[in-house]
Order: sequence, then structure tokens, then C-alpha cells
Amino acid sequence: MAAPSYTYITSQGAVAWKGTATGGALSFPASGQTWPALTNLFLGASRTTTPKDVTGTVDSNGKVDLTLSYDTLIKAGANQCTLTGTVALSSQGTEKLGGQAVGKDWDPATGQFAVVSTSYTAPAATGSCLLVNAACDLSKGMGWYLTGTLTLPSAPPVIQEQTATVKVAKKVKRNGKTVLLRKAVVTNSDQKATPTVTWSTKKKAKGRNLKLAAVKTSKTGKVTLRTTGKATKLYVKLSLKAPATTGYEAYSYTKKWAVR
Repeated sequence: MAAPSYTYITSQGAVAWKGTATGGALSFPASGQTWPALTNLFLGASRTTTPKDVTGTVDSNGKVDLTLSYDTLIKAGANQCTLTGTVALSSQGTEKLGGQAVGKDWDPATGQFAVVSTSYTAPAATGSCLLVNAACDLSKGMGWYLTGTLTLPSAPPVIQEQTATVKVAKKVKRNGKTVLLRKAVVTNSDQKATPTVTWSTKKKAKGRNLKLAAVKTSKTGKVTLRTTGKATKLYVKLSLKAPATTGYEAYSYTKKWAVR
């Protein structure tokens, strides 16, 4: 009895590959793979695949390309045949050896994809391969058609700088009112920055001695500083801050004045 010219083999268990994804590069080490043995094939034959490293890529359009090395043992009765080789698989192609199976690009919504062999380099054959031909026709080589679900790690969120346009007073009066900020500062993440004003006779401008100055902030965000003129040297600091938010890092702005 002649073996069929081609045979679709459906897995009799979960085929699993665990690996890494760096950018569009995929890597599945042999240690993270599970290939269940296939039994009860034509004439009672069985097939066992030994895991080997698999590498590949997935591009921004979902195209998947894999390079798979295989070591497959086929048993038919008392006869055994080992096929060893490397095959190129792609989601954009047609498996010409086994019934025109068509690949399918990776769908990020479902994770589903399908790859088919695009190269047909004859595998190295050892053992009783001629005797196994009764169960599996090996004359045309081996074609591959794999379907499954590929789960990629979520890409880290893109964090951008939180910025704002700030217009402040050019100088601060030694005695009198100075509008430091005319209105609230809104950042590019649509957050209002919180203003803080401090002053001191030292350059660090830490403190809020009311004998030297006082500050008022209106509901619209207008910041006004009233200085008393009692300090011969006075330093004023305005700080604006907004917390980090989705997609944006924290915002911080500082302006200092030396009052003369």
C-alpha cells in the first residue's frame, strides 16, 4: 500500500513555545518548548519532534518569519527514520507540498497567526527511512504548516516630557506689589501647575518671613508678591510643579529673582 502523497497532522496535545521578544525579534529556546508525540498516523506510524531553538521576527504589519531547526523521529512498526534539517516559515506564503495551506499574519487583537514552509531543503535522513516510506511518503521532503496564538508583551508606555509656556515678571520691586505670574500655567498634559513662592535674605530663598514679603494667588492663578522694603538683600523663588500623569513625566519649573 502506498503512503498518501501528503498528510495534514493535527497536534494531539498542546504545542507550546516560551521565549522572548525584543523589538520585532523573536527567540524561543528549546528549553521552553513542548512538542507532544503524534500517534496513530497512517499504518499506525508515530512521530516525535525534539525541541530546538527557534528564532524569527514579527514586523509592524504582523508579518511573521521563523527559522525552525527540527529533529523528527518517525516510527512505523519496527522501522525508525530520523529527519534533521532547518526550515524557513512565513505568514505570507503558501505551503506547496501539502495541499496549498496559506499563512496568516499575526493579529494583535486575537494573537492568532499561521506560518507555512517557504523553503524545502531536503532533510538529512538516518535510519530505516526507505522502509518507513510505506507509512509516510518522504520522497518530496517535509512541508510545515503551523497555526497558533502568539502573545507578545505589552510595549512600555511612551513617556514624554511634560512642558509648559511660562511668562514671569522680569524683576521684583524692592517695596511694593509685583505680579510674578499673570495666570495659571497649564502643561501639555492639560494639568495646572501648582505655584509656590518663597523668599529669604539668603540666595537659596527658603522661607516666608511676613515681615519681608507676602504672596497672594487668585482663583485664576495670578500670583502677586508684596514686598515691604525692610530687607536690604532679598531673594525670591517661584516654583511650579505638576505630578506625573499617563504618558508624561512630572513637571518642574523654577525662577529666582535678586531684589535690589
